[in-house]
Amino acid sequence: MIDAHVHVWDLTRRRLPWLAPDHPLRRNFTLADLPDPPNPSHLVLVQADADPAEVGELLALAGEDPRVVGVVGWFDLLDFPDRLPDDPLLVGVRSPPVDQTDPDLLTAPAHVRGVRAAADAGLAIDLLLRPSALLGAARLASAVPDARLVLDHLGNPTAATAEWRSGMQALAECPNVTVKLSGIAHLATDDLRTLVDVALELFGSERLLFGSDWPVCTLAATRAEVIRRTTALLPPATHNDVFRGTAQRIYRSRETAP
Repeated sequence: MIDAHVHVWDLTRRRLPWLAPDHPLRRNFTLADLPDPPNPSHLVLVQADADPAEVGELLALAGEDPRVVGVVGWFDLLDFPDRLPDDPLLVGVRSPPVDQTDPDLLTAPAHVRGVRAAADAGLAIDLLLRPSALLGAARLASAVPDARLVLDHLGNPTAATAEWRSGMQALAECPNVTVKLSGIAHLATDDLRTLVDVALELFGSERLLFGSDWPVCTLAATRAEVIRRTTALLPPATHNDVFRGTAQRIYRSRETAP
């Protein structure tokens, strides 16, 4: 299995302003704290801080732990760097827009240039958005058809609304978009099967990948429970794609990217 969405952080190095002082996750989370699932798994570490210095820290951790097969780091897509760390474990970039609900920010000229530069560098681009921005993400996918775009957390729906469905339909029409079944512990429980069924119908298993969103998931469920629930929501024939194959294709080394 590849768990394609895991966070770690050290609060002696990271300020993480999105965590309030009394937030239950405001403590250190390390790879040593990560509970192992019943079967061995590989990991993709995903940025938690809007600071390029975090990328080096995550790559250093990845180099010490054979479970880590990739890092999705933060670089400013509005001012993408000319040089990237020379490390094959850097496989993606995540730089959420200031307003994750605004579809127009995604197709602003500077953002499109940054996405194109990241794609040219062989990186996948994770998108952290809300449902109202999904149509903008579809326009971005059309504007940069060579970019490998990954929609995190199914677009963060609270329910299978018409707005979310229309945005997902538009994204499904863009072959360069995949969807991460991550963050499901926080999605609407009553609609969770519907959300997964819609994603599977629109994208097919070859364009879906799994991520536990640990440790954020622990606010609602253990990592093992997230794995169990996701497994139960998917037909067995889809498991090879969702739990490994899609992540291998999307988060591939830049050295093997076309």
